[in-house]
This record gives sequence, structure tokens and C-alpha cells, in this order.
Amino acid sequence: MRIGIDASRLNLEQKTGTEWYAYYIIKNLLDIDRKNQYFLFSREKLPAEFLNYSNVNNIILKWPLKKFWTLIRLSFSLKKYKLNLFFSPAHNLPLAKVKKIVTWHDLGYEYYPEYYSQLQLWSLKLGAQKLKTADKIITPSQFTKNDIVKKYQIDEDKIFVTPLGIDFQKYDQIQINSEILKKYQITKKYLLYIGRLENKKNVLGLIKAFNELKEKQDYQLVLIGKYGIIGKEEIQNEINNSPYQSDIKVIGWVEELEKINLLKQASLFCLLSFFEGFGISILEAMYCQVPILLSDLEVFYEFNLSDICYIENNISEISLQMERLLTQDNHDLIQNNYQLSLKYSWLETAQKTLEVLQN
Repeated sequence: MRIGIDASRLNLEQKTGTEWYAYYIIKNLLDIDRKNQYFLFSREKLPAEFLNYSNVNNIILKWPLKKFWTLIRLSFSLKKYKLNLFFSPAHNLPLAKVKKIVTWHDLGYEYYPEYYSQLQLWSLKLGAQKLKTADKIITPSQFTKNDIVKKYQIDEDKIFVTPLGIDFQKYDQIQINSEILKKYQITKKYLLYIGRLENKKNVLGLIKAFNELKEKQDYQLVLIGKYGIIGKEEIQNEINNSPYQSDIKVIGWVEELEKINLLKQASLFCLLSFFEGFGISILEAMYCQVPILLSDLEVFYEFNLSDICYIENNISEISLQMERLLTQDNHDLIQNNYQLSLKYSWLETAQKTLEVLQN
């Protein structure tokens, strides 16, 4: 088969969830499949690690604008490559007449539209309209599959769940480096959050619960991620008004080496979000053998963690659960989470994805 893939996200320097998914799914597909011909479409030349395959062609489509590359430039370029199908790892689909498979990560924009720019919202809504025309849809969770069926009345038989994975080798190779703690002025044991800093992620609730915890336990709170569209002012005000302001570290986006180091050295990983489509940072915390505290979202229960890892959105209860997880013996809990994480490999994700493509 001649398979086209939107590889435009591979060149982004500051990758987050969707970009890392595109990176790992494409890399592992190329590693396991030497029979099909792959056409990787991008704005600029791709890194060498994606080009050292005899069955790979990198099609570079220059475009002067920051937006509309998929909708215009890619759409009008596909026909001449005589593709059997086109795969998009993230929401956007070209308009060309070719069989299409798309990964749809979540429907957060349907529930929280205010957290997206007008252009992002328009793009996602346009993509959602084209979902019905996709030949197959891939989602990272059963929750997202059910959501798509419910919201868009799409036949569930054409939606396939392929959970995301972990780069075990990368995590194993990175050694703990205490100098990174010094760089960010982390001088105590700490709780860690990874993700956008916005109200949808309930960062405000996390800080409030941490303030209550600090009255009894001397920890720091480390927040990794950029500010989102909604909540920056409220979050900053909560931090500035906290009597423990100096122990709340907002360090922004960090490269993978630093993120993994900070994760491995954390005392507790917290994700109290109001909505998620999967939660790849949860997997990473499980593999790094860090205790975990999550909001009681339906999608998070798909990880099958112990009940103590889930909490309802009540600030005092969250604070108490934090204290329990920080003071009790978590050896069995950590080992159970670690064993569960071993099921989530990018190789497995790629193999399931290849089955969908080949069918």
C-alpha cells in the first residue's frame, strides 16, 4: 500500500502530548513495517531518524502561512501521489478524495470551548464535521470512543481504541540528576503536576489543596507546563496570595530529560483535571514508580489503579488524600502501578494502528 501521513508535527521543538503521539506512532510504524510505502508530508525536511528507511518518502510542502497548511496546501497536493489511504495522527484531515484514518484524542472543545482560541475551535469543529467521512477513527481510550459515538452518532464499529505508550528505553537511560532540582530552586520533597496551567486542568484546586497540606506537611509544589487561555490570572493570584508562595514553583515547559528527572524524584504526582481524553503523564508516573493522585474521571479508571489513587473534587478531601499518600508505605501500590504501566508500549500502539491501516 501507499500510505500518506501528516508528519507536520515532527519538527516542533517544544512537543507536548499530541506532538509526542505523532512522533512515537510514526517512528514505531516505520520500525515495524517495511512492506508498505510511506509518504510523510511536512512543511520542512524531517529529522534524519525518519528518513533512514527504504520505504519512506518525505514530501516537503512549503507554505508561507502559519495556518491552513492541511486544509489548503496538503489537500491540493495529495492526488498526484496516488495514495491508497491517508493517516492523520491529530484531528486535521485533508479534503482530498482518498481513504482516510484519523486519530481523535478527545472532545474537550465540546465541553470547554472557552479554553480554545477561535481559530483552534474553528479547526476542531471543522475536523469534527469530517469525522463522519473518515473511513476509520482511532482513539486513545474507551471513554473517548464512547464520547464520539454519543456526540456525533458515528458507528462504533469504525472506531478503534489504541491506548498510548511509554518510551521505556528513554526513561531507563535517564539517570537521576539532583542538579536539575537546584536549577529550579527545588530544595524539599515535592508534589508534581505536568500539563497546561489552566482551570480545565483544575490547577487552582491543586494549589488550594496544597496550601492546606502545607499546614501539616513541609513539601513544595512543582508545576510543569505553559499557561492556557483561561485561568492564568486566577492561578497567579492564588500563588501570590498563598502564605507558601515561595514553595510553589512554576517552571513552564521543560525538555524531556528534565521532565523525566523531575518525575523520577517527585514524592507525589497529581492530576486533578476536570476533563481528559487519556493522560499520558499518568503512565509516565506509573513507570517512574511515583505515587499518584487523580481526579475521579471515568477515563482515568481505565488505568485500573487502586481506589486510593482517585479522589472527588473536594479541596479538604484532596488535601487529606495527599497526606495519606505522602506518609503511608506505598511500596505495594507503586509496584502494582509499575506492573500495569508495562502493558503500555509504543510498539503495541503501533502494531494496533498498523492493523487498522491494513484492514
